[in-house]
Amino acid sequence: MRSRMPLYMGITFFCAAAILSVAFMFLRLNRVKSQEEENAHIYDRYYAMICDDDASSFWQHVYKGAAEAAEAHNVYVELFGANLNVDFSTDELMEMAISSGVDGIMVLGSGSTEMSRLIDNAVEQGIPVVTMYSDNDESKRCSFVGVSAFNMGREYGRQIISAWEEKLRLNPDAEDTQGAPAKVTVFFDDNNLLYDQSVILSGINDTLSREAGEGEFAVKTVAVDNSNPFSVEESIRDILMDEEVSDILVCLSELDTTCTYQAVIDYNMVGSVYILGYYDSEKILNAISRNVVFSSLAVDTSELGRYCVNALEEYLDTGNTSQYFSADVTLIDRSNVAQYLENGGDGDE
Repeated sequence: MRSRMPLYMGITFFCAAAILSVAFMFLRLNRVKSQEEENAHIYDRYYAMICDDDASSFWQHVYKGAAEAAEAHNVYVELFGANLNVDFSTDELMEMAISSGVDGIMVLGSGSTEMSRLIDNAVEQGIPVVTMYSDNDESKRCSFVGVSAFNMGREYGRQIISAWEEKLRLNPDAEDTQGAPAKVTVFFDDNNLLYDQSVILSGINDTLSREAGEGEFAVKTVAVDNSNPFSVEESIRDILMDEEVSDILVCLSELDTTCTYQAVIDYNMVGSVYILGYYDSEKILNAISRNVVFSSLAVDTSELGRYCVNALEEYLDTGNTSQYFSADVTLIDRSNVAQYLENGGDGDE
């Protein structure tokens, strides 16, 4: 039995290599087809953009911003892995992008050792890498394009105070007004792939300690299984069914926000549970206008994509670029949501 193990391992490795090879060929064919459809236009450079969910509106708009910026430089940007029948991980897509010999890579960082190894491998083969939204700061990436997590946390902190003040004004006889602290729950992605959530939490606590009374808020974090939409819905519904459901729920992703406000509606908790959301999809904007979501923070996705392309272009042209670019974050609430709805949402202001 022991002698068969190397054989099994060899077969497994061969199958994995075969799958990656087929996917690589498919991506290559897609690239050729795309160029044919562009009347055989010859681009100066070819960049791969790699994220964890190419179908999400967030990443679609980041890609749109990158593609528009790339046109000015005669660069082709491909959303790597899009429209494939097989869901590949970001690590696997990185391997394929490196094997295809792209000129540059924009990838959602994860902070993992494996992703850092892949980034270093790409750089060693002459392919510069920009991490976007979440970083692998110990890798050889040339730049990181993200948002200020601490400033996001501080804005969430201010919104927590505003939401609590409104709840007290509209519900003066609520039980929580009798001296008990307001209960605040911050949803964390249990995979911690999106950004430095602990820094956001630090920003929240910093604001509450500076701008609110001592002991006025009790903040806790809850890990949400973000592996798929169904697991998110289940996690959030379990939280809302808790006997001590929080007064304010802070969502740090688009999916958490949409699942939370739908669950609040389903359980008839609108007005008793305040939601601080993330992103500016049309669904979230409508929820703000209907007073289901109190407010939301939206990253300028076009700017995020544009900065990624500019960082790669600058590095390839000069050999240097800034270590960090920060995209803008905007607060959306009832005072300005109509403006965003007029523009269609999703970062299209």
